[in-house]
Amino acid sequence: MSDKLAKSFQYFSKMSTLKKVLIVFAALLIFIIVVEQPGTDASKRKKSEKFFIPEMAIEQVQKLEIKSPNNEKSVVLEKSDNQWRVTNGHSLPADESKVSDFLNTLLSLKQGDLVSKNKDRISIFSVNEAKGTHVLIWDAKSKSVADFYAGQPVSEGQYLRRAGSNDVYETIPSLTTYLNEDSDGWKDKTFLSVKEGDVRRLALKSPEGELVLEKNQTSPWRVTQPEDYEADSLSIRTLFDQLKQVKADAFADTVDGSQVNFDKPEYKISVRKADDTLILVLFTGPDKEGKYYAKNPDSTFIYSVSKDLIDNIFGLKFKSTATTPTAMTPAKTTK
Repeated sequence: MSDKLAKSFQYFSKMSTLKKVLIVFAALLIFIIVVEQPGTDASKRKKSEKFFIPEMAIEQVQKLEIKSPNNEKSVVLEKSDNQWRVTNGHSLPADESKVSDFLNTLLSLKQGDLVSKNKDRISIFSVNEAKGTHVLIWDAKSKSVADFYAGQPVSEGQYLRRAGSNDVYETIPSLTTYLNEDSDGWKDKTFLSVKEGDVRRLALKSPEGELVLEKNQTSPWRVTQPEDYEADSLSIRTLFDQLKQVKADAFADTVDGSQVNFDKPEYKISVRKADDTLILVLFTGPDKEGKYYAKNPDSTFIYSVSKDLIDNIFGLKFKSTATTPTAMTPAKTTK
């Protein structure tokens, strides 16, 4: 034993029991931190996990292209003024929620087992150009963020191969839900979205006439035209449940707006909000297939909607059989 080690041992022997315990505890703590690397099982797995697109930052993604063998045309999504749009063909608003979910799913793709390195077996997993779905992602500087082929789904995941590589991986989760969509499936077809609390007057005009609903802050909803009575609360709830998000079947992007006459609409929704904003939606039709066209006069977009959607809104009855109409001063009307 060296002199320094002997002196250290003697010094340690003369220490109080409390100091000895503290030194031993500190040594054990250092050992655990350095060697054992404490943490939950989830955090340990997170450190050991490999992600298929490890360096992708969602906020930097500017453009996506999805080339599926099942679709005649590629899906092209581009961000402009911080809004996503479907840009192949006509430039139309994209479903922001769907794009966000897709990007977050890509970010979470876990690179699992390497199932093949043989280029002759690529087609077996459908990750080649002929069978696979080609996904390309760029940032704002047109720099490639990701470039890969998605193939057959398997278990909870899918086979993926990076472009230019022969390595085929089994990844989790599957992207099939998103990759099977054509361009129309990525478009935001919502043409009206209002909340009950934001509305003070609502008019529904149809070939049968015009029904006007109004609400004061201290009173329930009332029908003020064609007659005056308290509106059935269940019908009001049903109406606004529908108006929270009214979606069309499709964009009528192949229709020349001049060929559709909105001057004398068959149906009209007029919403006067609490801040005095006015929202109008006009419906005209039907066409040869029984579809109607919908349009906001302030927008250039024309939507294709079903007669069922119109019936669900304009067919509501607001007079409750349990309610006897009573006279009251109607809410102030703003047209």
